[in-house]
Amino acid sequence: MKFTLLLGAVAALASRATAFNGEMDASEYYSNGQDISLTDYTTGESYSGTLQGGFNACVNTKETGTDGSYSFNAHMWRTNDGCHNIDFDGALDAHHGYCCGKLPCAFTA
Repeated sequence: MKFTLLLGAVAALASRATAFNGEMDASEYYSNGQDISLTDYTTGESYSGTLQGGFNACVNTKETGTDGSYSFNAHMWRTNDGCHNIDFDGALDAHHGYCCGKLPCAFTA
């Protein structure tokens, strides 16, 4: 996990809930993959990153907060049953979460 903290972000990170509760969305496929966006319903924070190869690949992505002060690596993939998975590896005090069906969809981790 990679952290990039600015002084103004320390208070927000210290007050986070112990799990992620929000929404996952993805752009259409393009040559490099898909743009992924996450919205945390609890904090209102948004994160975005590029998933190389899109959900058809099993690769890592880096998600970055809207203010650019917090970055983390996450594993993202889609299973054969159409569920979109993310493993935060402890970032945002969260671990594995998933949602099934069409994006955007809500999930907790």
